Amino acid sequence: MKNIIEILGGTQILLGFSFDPDVLFEEHLSDEHKGFLAFLRVIEEHIPEFKHKKAHTGRPRYDDLCIFRAMLAKSIYQIDKNNLLRQRLLSDCNLRKICGFTKIPSEATFSRRLEDFSSIHLPETMLARIVHNYYEGSLVRVVARDSTSIKAREKACNKKKDVKKTKRKRGRPRKTELRIPKEIKRVSKQLKQSPGKSLSQLDKECGWGCKENSQGKVQYTKGYKLHLDVTENGIPVSSCVTGANVHDSQVAIILEKMTERRVKHLYSMADSAYDFPEHRLYITGNGRVPVIDLNNRRSPKKNELGPLEKEQYKARTVVERANSHLKDNLLPKALYIKGYRKVNFVLQIGVLCLAVLKILEVYAVILT
Repeated sequence: MKNIIEILGGTQILLGFSFDPDVLFEEHLSDEHKGFLAFLRVIEEHIPEFKHKKAHTGRPRYDDLCIFRAMLAKSIYQIDKNNLLRQRLLSDCNLRKICGFTKIPSEATFSRRLEDFSSIHLPETMLARIVHNYYEGSLVRVVARDSTSIKAREKACNKKKDVKKTKRKRGRPRKTELRIPKEIKRVSKQLKQSPGKSLSQLDKECGWGCKENSQGKVQYTKGYKLHLDVTENGIPVSSCVTGANVHDSQVAIILEKMTERRVKHLYSMADSAYDFPEHRLYITGNGRVPVIDLNNRRSPKKNELGPLEKEQYKARTVVERANSHLKDNLLPKALYIKGYRKVNFVLQIGVLCLAVLKILEVYAVILT
């Protein structure tokens, strides 16, 4: 998967300058700097206005826009910690000027501003604006859906033994045994709820989760899950973050509702974890076609997709490539922050950067 430097290189066709931008900077602009300038040119028109109370006493506040640009650079250049970001800004005068700093803030300032930005859901708002602007009036053929686990270094809200698969005794309960009435399924309630309300009812804190790998062995992960919807071009449309103990099926209808508000698409593709009646019912009820791998739950007969669906299902790999690109090039190798809000902000910043990079890649291909 290409990164920003491989996509743009030294070309200036996307920058829109009629002069050499090197004259504006102290040193020669590298390909990294030119790529970051093209990245900012796409994203900055969608940044909302920062509002904060003006203090009449004390030291002047650092500009929010400059710090937000630095956080975007932190994701693009895959910088793990605030102290490393600060060192990069101190040593790289061109990056410092691109971000707009005359004086570099302290590490504590970056941490406090991250908390402020995460409370207003800034990356999610910008992603919705960019997707709506880019796909307005157009029809998307495929939306692929999947999740990926994110390891965290904090205490889990549950225990590892709580997520282990336990075998239940088969057959009817005894006459003396009390039968607990079944509650309405969460996914059934989600059909009538808004995406925000449904998401608020899911576990969001760090937790233990388990999943069978391709060899049939159960793997345990402590951390979070990033759930993602992408188009056939690999451009993220919708995303959300939950605890690792949340099953993919609990987020399927939420993502479908978020995506349909931003783009018009024909096919919703997902693996067998998303195969349940309520999900298929919602997709078909809104005039779309579900292409979902069949989950043979306790079925003696193995059901398979038809020949046409199998061919269409091959397009779902685009979301797996998007997850790989996120982990390899945009998300930090290790999370040194704790708490859902901060983790959600860092992961959503990575998704936002991926969306802009893929838009630049598609736009560059069109121009060439």
